[in-house]
Amino acid sequence: MNREIAGTRRGLGLLARVQLPQIVLLMIILCLAACGGGGTTSVTAPTEPPAVSMGGGALGGNAETTLLAREALGRAPSGDLAWIAHEIRLEEGQRLEHTHEFAFVYALERAHQLKVESEDREVAPRAGAAVPEGTGHSHEAAGGHSLFWEVRLASPGSGPPPEAPNARLVFESPPMEGLPGSPLATFVHVLVPPGGETSVHTHPGPEFIYQVAGEIEYQNGLIGSIPMVSGDAEGIPPQVPVQKRNPYDQDAEFLSWFLVSPLEPFASPARFLPSFDRGENLASAGRGGRVSAVSSNFGGAGTDSSFGANNVLDGDPSTQWSSDGDGDGAWIEVELPEETRVRSVGFWTRTMGASAQVLSFSVATDGGEVRGPFQLGDAAAVYYFETDVVAKRLRFEAVETSGGNTGAVEIEVYGDPVR
Repeated sequence: MNREIAGTRRGLGLLARVQLPQIVLLMIILCLAACGGGGTTSVTAPTEPPAVSMGGGALGGNAETTLLAREALGRAPSGDLAWIAHEIRLEEGQRLEHTHEFAFVYALERAHQLKVESEDREVAPRAGAAVPEGTGHSHEAAGGHSLFWEVRLASPGSGPPPEAPNARLVFESPPMEGLPGSPLATFVHVLVPPGGETSVHTHPGPEFIYQVAGEIEYQNGLIGSIPMVSGDAEGIPPQVPVQKRNPYDQDAEFLSWFLVSPLEPFASPARFLPSFDRGENLASAGRGGRVSAVSSNFGGAGTDSSFGANNVLDGDPSTQWSSDGDGDGAWIEVELPEETRVRSVGFWTRTMGASAQVLSFSVATDGGEVRGPFQLGDAAAVYYFETDVVAKRLRFEAVETSGGNTGAVEIEVYGDPVR
């Protein structure tokens, strides 16, 4: 500490001995050095952007989180909003100029020049940048073609960015819920190594995740656990516990986009509530739920037989419904005691090892709405999925199976009666 103070004093003493014209000249020299001698300023993205502060390590575990871009929006745009990503390819020397909603740029192949107003920036592959709303900007391929995404914060159903007729839609998130008043738009890349995981955490704003490589087990407090592979996407409202796990033997990578409150920690430690905290299982036989129809029961028997459909509503994991060889054509219809706004459903598939396992299913309501398909991670437990539909009867239909006597161990339904 004394050496630092002494050094500071020596610097001040030297400055005191410099005359005013010399100080002005020194300042000019320093300015020219910092600005590159005039002309257009060239800003290159750092090769290793700083890690995002996760509120005491709430993202946790051994996941590696890299901040790609961040922008304070000042206010949330009005109306429904979604993250809409289009892939754009520019050939060498080709230039694209346009203006649109706030967006993040993500470079996929080769660097390209991004000019926002008077600032030129080289966006390297796997790097990102922010483009403010209503700001004229240009993209230009340099040193070969450039392949990149523009991920706009736009109204659901919006078309491609202006002047980009070759743009390909990559994804559109569901409309976001719970936007903070003055959001901080944040774009991150996360790598989860084999055997790694994040901690369980929440965010003070909605998150949208897109899997770019490998596979993870994704769990949040609304839908339970689901597998995610390259090209899969999930959205989550604010303050919902979430965790990403990688039990596989290769790296898993995903991108996340957030609109969070700058007044709260970016992420906070959380925990998952046990399934009974979802509320009462409205499909249980004890609650008045019943099986109203089924594709078949094993051996052509009735719904109350040893492998009959009634077993999915008895709350007993030692019993199960088996179809009579229906494979992908298996289905079962559950009638609730009254019309219900169904928030989530749970499904536990039966299995015979190499056959009889439901890999994915969909849910159709008596009003004609369909949700899914929902992917099942395995046959070891109930998996939960968000639905948000109004129905009295729900038809659970197998979409992809391993064939054979497909069926289920348990089916659960959670929500609120419509009064």
